[in-house]
Amino acid sequence: MRKIALKLAFITCAIAVLLDAENVVVAQPIGRILDIRGYGVDIPPGEVAAGDGAVVRTRDRYGDLVLARVHVNVGENRVVLLPDGQLVARHQREAVLVDEAFEKADMVQLGKQLIEQEFPGFRVKRTAHYIYIYNTSETFATATSKILEMMTPGIIGYMKNLGLEVHPPDVPLVVVMFKTEEEFKRYREIPDGMIAYYHTLTNRVVMHEESRLNSLKPELALKQKINTIAHEGVHQLLHNIGVQTRMSAWPMWITEGIAEYLSPTTTGKYMRWKGAGQVNDFRMMELEQFLQVSTQVVQSPGDWLHGTILASRLDSQGYASAWALTHYLAKTRRAKFNAYVQELQKLGPLDGGYRVVADGTVPKHRELYAKHFDGDLAMTETRLRQYLTKLPYVDPFIEFPHVSAVIGFSANGRFRKMGGVFHNPMLARQWIAKTIAELKLTPQNVQTELKSFNNRILAQRYLRAKLQ
Repeated sequence: MRKIALKLAFITCAIAVLLDAENVVVAQPIGRILDIRGYGVDIPPGEVAAGDGAVVRTRDRYGDLVLARVHVNVGENRVVLLPDGQLVARHQREAVLVDEAFEKADMVQLGKQLIEQEFPGFRVKRTAHYIYIYNTSETFATATSKILEMMTPGIIGYMKNLGLEVHPPDVPLVVVMFKTEEEFKRYREIPDGMIAYYHTLTNRVVMHEESRLNSLKPELALKQKINTIAHEGVHQLLHNIGVQTRMSAWPMWITEGIAEYLSPTTTGKYMRWKGAGQVNDFRMMELEQFLQVSTQVVQSPGDWLHGTILASRLDSQGYASAWALTHYLAKTRRAKFNAYVQELQKLGPLDGGYRVVADGTVPKHRELYAKHFDGDLAMTETRLRQYLTKLPYVDPFIEFPHVSAVIGFSANGRFRKMGGVFHNPMLARQWIAKTIAELKLTPQNVQTELKSFNNRILAQRYLRAKLQ
């Protein structure tokens, strides 16, 4: 994540999983020998066998005997679901099969336990599905819970409309809110710039209230936080209502694209979740910037989507691209999109972890995409670009300072100029360097200009005049 004052730091899940798995799509990986330490599970490689909902008696992290459900077996070890929602590894000797029923943790008891054992001095709030553990301001805690509570029934209903079988969460959904960024980073080592994340193994959404951006641009900071909280809340919900099996590996573009698709929010007097499929203003803003620049750079049609679909990791621009593709397919190719997500829902624990090649892509993801959608990525990309130009949105940065960047160079006997408008000088310089590299220009033969303006409109007006 970049440390840029006015650059949104949208966050993915805390754990990225890259497994060298056999090329299966929907089958439980029975009989495979896998090393799953990439998930953060410290057990030796072993033969994988389905959990089949078996129940075991084991001890939780506090040493208490509990009934847990087997998520997946790996050799002589099991990954089990504890009543509080955490996935932990246990040797078979420590997790004995029993003929009893799994029950989720008591919400009152769990809240008390979290405060006493892990978060002394924090407060706790409980709702039907969530436990909020926080030392933030009441205003921030209330805003967070308002967004998550509003999203839950809407997202469950949306998934049912896709033809998916969903269920209420089997375990409490824990949300931890730290007041400061320093406390947040002490809890778990994470990259700079993170606001929130969902952790696959602990099943918790973790966030912080205060950041450097608060004092610089408090309104923008609030918009950023609420949008990110909603995004991570979507991840948590999808992993707990039967849509996305925990420890399965969906293609990154749909994992993050659908979280963005389901998480647009609005702030102000009526802070709220906008609803599934509404325009995500932050992503539209970034896409508009990317598309206005990418059309000026030599790029083969279809390359943009090809890179998005095969990516094993996404940067901020990749998140925006994933959102755009998800929005386009969900709105204009609904039956095919539904079938695609329905097939992904069948992925069990440890399924879908295909080989990542040297350029950081996963070629296998192209096959499943082509099975459900048009294989002509050049045509799809053309239509997607046209589709995006028709989507209305409000640029959240429009009143903030912008930078106009212009590149001038000679090509084929004539002088050319290219330009773009950016939210800060660092992004503008990054675009200049990337464009020079993509066009294979000699830096000393390129003229560049950066000019700052008080808002986006002034920067765009200047750029239009400069490029004429």
